[in-house]
Amino acid sequence: MEQDNKVKLLNSLTFEQSDLWDGVLFVIDEAFKNEVDIAINQTIDEGKRSHQAGRADGIAYIKDLLQSTRSEALHLSGRK
Repeated sequence: MEQDNKVKLLNSLTFEQSDLWDGVLFVIDEAFKNEVDIAINQTIDEGKRSHQAGRADGIAYIKDLLQSTRSEALHLSGRK
């Protein structure tokens, strides 16, 4: 990522409270729950189960990346 873009990203994540952030995390959580549900209930095809588990893992990774990037932004700005 270009340095300017990284700075812009980190600056955009230093908010105190954000309905948009809360909404994004809600959608991510719901998508994760849905993928896990499908993986757990997949009884016929192990390939599909592992695919759904991989999708859930990908969603969990994105959420973790977003949260860790925000934590870094708050730390660098002295707000955490």
